[in-house]
Amino acid sequence: MKQGKGLVNELNDLLESYLRDMEGDVVSVVISDINGLPIAYKSVINLDVDSLSALCALAINHMQKISSETKLGDVEYIIVSYSGYVLYIEHIYGDLLLIVVTNRDANMGLITYVTSRYAEHISNLIKSAKDSND
Repeated sequence: MKQGKGLVNELNDLLESYLRDMEGDVVSVVISDINGLPIAYKSVINLDVDSLSALCALAINHMQKISSETKLGDVEYIIVSYSGYVLYIEHIYGDLLLIVVTNRDANMGLITYVTSRYAEHISNLIKSAKDSND
């Protein structure tokens, strides 16, 4: 995906806004491509974003293969609960993923709702940038 500096800045602004809106429940948010390359991210904890992006891409690619072979349908999102945090992964546009790391006690219903709203904003922003470049 080719992007201009303006698009990355706008994505970073959206991610910053997302962290502010979630008032400490969300500690990291990453936009990554399906190959594991981080495009934009914001984090308030020490996190290896490159490893997170790569491993999330690997996980979602495996889940898609499972859904294809079992005919369960397309993967819409993944939630993984760890002892300290919860990981939420959602497709946002084309080959892009939105990866969210939340505190363990966060309200996952609220996280899912707000994340889907931001995913829509991010998708629209990327579509607009793509359309203006075509």
